[in-house]
Amino acid sequence: MKTPKILFLIFINLGYNILFGQGENDNWYFGDKAALNFSGATPTVINNSALSSLEASGSISDSNGNLLFYVSREYIYNRQNQAMPNGTLYPAATYDLGTSNQQLAIVKNPANSNQYFVFMTPIGHEPLGPNNRITYSIVDMSLGSVVNGVPLGDVVQNVKNIHVTDNVGANFGSEAITAVAGATNNTYWILIPNGNNLYSYMIDNQGFSNGNPVVSSLNVPNTLGPGNFYSIKVSPRINNPNFTNYICISHWNSPTGEQTNNRVLSFDAVTGTITNDYSLVVNGIFNYLPEFNSNSSVLFLANKSVFAIDLLGSTTGNVNSMQIFTYPSGNSYTAIQRNKYGAIYLTRSGATSLGQINNPNVFSSNMNVTANAVNLGNSQTAKYGLPQLIPAFETNYYQCMNDLVLTSESNISFYYRVGKTITTKDNYILSPRHNITMQAGETISLLPGTHIQNGANYHAFIAPCQRIPDDFSRFKSNNNQRGMVLNLDIEERKILDNMAINISPNPSSTYINIDSGNEKIASWELLDMSGKNILKGNSTQINVQSLPKATYLLNININNKTITKKVIVK
Repeated sequence: MKTPKILFLIFINLGYNILFGQGENDNWYFGDKAALNFSGATPTVINNSALSSLEASGSISDSNGNLLFYVSREYIYNRQNQAMPNGTLYPAATYDLGTSNQQLAIVKNPANSNQYFVFMTPIGHEPLGPNNRITYSIVDMSLGSVVNGVPLGDVVQNVKNIHVTDNVGANFGSEAITAVAGATNNTYWILIPNGNNLYSYMIDNQGFSNGNPVVSSLNVPNTLGPGNFYSIKVSPRINNPNFTNYICISHWNSPTGEQTNNRVLSFDAVTGTITNDYSLVVNGIFNYLPEFNSNSSVLFLANKSVFAIDLLGSTTGNVNSMQIFTYPSGNSYTAIQRNKYGAIYLTRSGATSLGQINNPNVFSSNMNVTANAVNLGNSQTAKYGLPQLIPAFETNYYQCMNDLVLTSESNISFYYRVGKTITTKDNYILSPRHNITMQAGETISLLPGTHIQNGANYHAFIAPCQRIPDDFSRFKSNNNQRGMVLNLDIEERKILDNMAINISPNPSSTYINIDSGNEKIASWELLDMSGKNILKGNSTQINVQSLPKATYLLNININNKTITKKVIVK
């Protein structure tokens, strides 16, 4: 091995805030008894969850990563997995168990360090009665029974299921809610899309601005309200003089999923308003689930497929996107969520594992999905939701684990930031295609088993675990990033067409059968990998007995559409 040259830099800056203890997002509780802990280098399974939630869930820990409580629509559970004494929110008997609310949000109370706001959305397809509006409750961790000298917490009496009201004093329902850090410390915005507006509510040391939201027009094609499926996600902080975050509002316009509309807009956490600096509309069929990567440069949309959209490099004349994954026929992802370290996970209802997006922070062909990346245990299953991140802790600061040990490298391009030590060993290999940066607070150790090949782009340095000041220098106002439109539905139609055609057996040494369902095959042609035509026909069976062993492309013409399949002759 050629000895790599490693540059270690020590940054000393008295203005740094080194926040190694920010563990508020360490624990996720979701689905049917599923739970994960993110305090270490890899997620670990938690086996004692009492939660059963079809969709919305939330959880919060203290700054050291110790669980405080977790939430479903029905109950708020304490750290001992018991419903808090005053923690019954909406008993199952008050709504149809076959439906669910899509999102909830948890925010720390700036006026009281023991208290947390829990915001609950209504059931999307239930009548908007008194028990089915947007509400909030306050959990106080100084209340409840004391175990090992620490209270278990409880919901404050008379501050449970309080209706959220709009700018004219009316309570209302919305499927979507999220929270984002304000422009100053200890301030937050609660963002709720409804009708054709975004309602932004300030939470600061004066309390929650209920009934006094900042109202911005969304300019969506369909009114957001009862009977619709829609959600909202907010990006991490952006260093732009005119706005601070992206928001994405995703609307499933039809119960059959035949049309979706995703709208990316610029949001200013100083004023709580949508600005006119950035707008992107993504039309599709099944790309309903949004999530931003940790540096706000890419938006991922997921369902039957996963698409990546380049938010930085796109312009009105050219929106860059790519399909990075397609689930086999009959399957789809049902939720997507970034964790505290910037890893992005996907759920599939009923699955005992989570998928994960690889190389999410650089828009490139290296992006892909591992379908079963994180095991959830033997009896725990995912459903239709994952907990949203607690704001401020992930938005203002980069979350850092203390120590990281790497025995291999699955990312092509990645930036590691760790509070104390990074260690590589065993079979840690960087090839010429790798672009890896390591930043640690104390030491970086390359032990035997580490191989950095000629041509690999590797950089290591010592610095406090915080974003480099110029991380977001590329986010500049650009008049060519207004009014952008991407029609992903065209690509998705191709995907659905391909999924509807079955080729078997594949590989084959004799015959290949084409199953096109009820569609009639107009013609087909078999090409070698150079594009040379080998066979033509219009039957449902292809004789490949005389062909050399190789990989071929089969173009099938149905209803004036060409569907391409890869076939192997063995």
